[in-house]
Amino acid sequence: MAISFNNIPETTRTPGAYLEVDNSRALKGLIQNPHKVLIIGDKQSAAPAAYDTLYAISKDGLADGYFGPGSIAARMCNIFKQNNPNTELYAMVIGSGIAGVQASATIDISAAMIEDEASGVGTYCLMINGTGFDIPIASNMSGQGICSLIVATIDPYSQLPVVASVALGTVYFSAVCSGSQGNYINIRHNYYAGQSIPSAIFSAEPVIVSMADGTLEPDLGDAWAIIGGEQFHYIIQPWVTPANLKEIEDELADRFLPLEDLQGHGFTAMKTSGIGSATTLGNSRNSPHNTIIPFDDSPSAPEEWAAALGAVAAAKLNDDPARPLHFLPLKGILPPPVDRRFIQSERETLLYDGMATWIVDSGGNVLIKRCITTYQKNALGLADPSYLDVQTLATLGEIRYQYKARMANRFLIPRFKLADDTFPVQPGSWVVTPKTIKAETIALFTQLRDAGLIENLDEFIENLVVERDATDVNRVNVLLPPDLINQFRVLAGVIQFIL
Repeated sequence: MAISFNNIPETTRTPGAYLEVDNSRALKGLIQNPHKVLIIGDKQSAAPAAYDTLYAISKDGLADGYFGPGSIAARMCNIFKQNNPNTELYAMVIGSGIAGVQASATIDISAAMIEDEASGVGTYCLMINGTGFDIPIASNMSGQGICSLIVATIDPYSQLPVVASVALGTVYFSAVCSGSQGNYINIRHNYYAGQSIPSAIFSAEPVIVSMADGTLEPDLGDAWAIIGGEQFHYIIQPWVTPANLKEIEDELADRFLPLEDLQGHGFTAMKTSGIGSATTLGNSRNSPHNTIIPFDDSPSAPEEWAAALGAVAAAKLNDDPARPLHFLPLKGILPPPVDRRFIQSERETLLYDGMATWIVDSGGNVLIKRCITTYQKNALGLADPSYLDVQTLATLGEIRYQYKARMANRFLIPRFKLADDTFPVQPGSWVVTPKTIKAETIALFTQLRDAGLIENLDEFIENLVVERDATDVNRVNVLLPPDLINQFRVLAGVIQFIL
């Protein structure tokens, strides 16, 4: 038996006891695979964060300080931390969008009043991006006075995505960030049941002119040079224009390739008016690496929907990439009114058009219904559900990570030599054969089976191929045929009753 050493030379003549340490057989089980998340957004123009620079968001409050309270990036980071405080999070803002115009809105108070001054008292229930404000109107207040009270009430809330001013009986709102994303900021009154316009003060509802006229959004393509070869398992961004969706789809497709192996998944959200525009967008995409969740008339901004969904997925898929995400809550997200929620038939349509779905429980919480990718068809345009659910690529990514880690640590890093299966390998020598690699592969996939990531191990072993390359004698080729475990999503039954 000839034992091979890495660091103790055969030629040493100096007396002593020498022991080297070898970790090539140290890994007996699956190893930890901590994930990282990247949020891409926008900041207040005066905020201290530099454009096109990565910032680690390790605790609450950092994002507000970097990007400015109420900014797109800060709100995304805050809602992420609310849903997932533990996953490693980074954020950046892209400088290509700084020339955009800020969105704006108005509420005309004076025109809706019965008289020039309030003849009674009441409460005006205003909501801005999901934050509610009860404005106590006193008798004899003028329209200008009510507007000033509204502004004074909301002004201390620095984390709002808008700032407000008053003129001529009208409240004027302006987004704190420039760009088209500000058009989706929601301003409304009487969101909750039981709230109403004080009839002693107003003859009609004050007219809200919704946020609009924000223009320009950054080019997502500028982000890839910044993150370079760093892997982010999830990338959350707010923009759903075709150009930016193509940017992230193409980048994540490249990162999935074996020579890059920087696999990640994208999350974004779409504010829609009815189901039509959501299905149109879904049918225009076909990527297994991106998820879009649509909604109609929620008080919460789309970037916050995206951050909440990405946060929940990042936490739960890192714990178990094969476990379904349905019925998990999206904390901090307010649902649309009942009449603007997608019904069952609409959700079914969305799931066939590449869009993720959600429901609302009896407590008013938004829950994930099914988290899917936008992938729907193969290269021939035929229906293909192989990458329908996010769990598929998440599970494959975990299998790939564990396999590479095991083989690298067991054979490649220790610098093994390669021989045919007929070679008489001596214990302790640095020689590996295809059958040894096959045995190690079976051991690993047994552990993956026990972890609930694959099933039908006997079929895997039967169909596993490990062979030396016919052309390159320094290479081993492996065919891994795992049967991925599936998710329990549907229970169907028949009740056959007897009277």
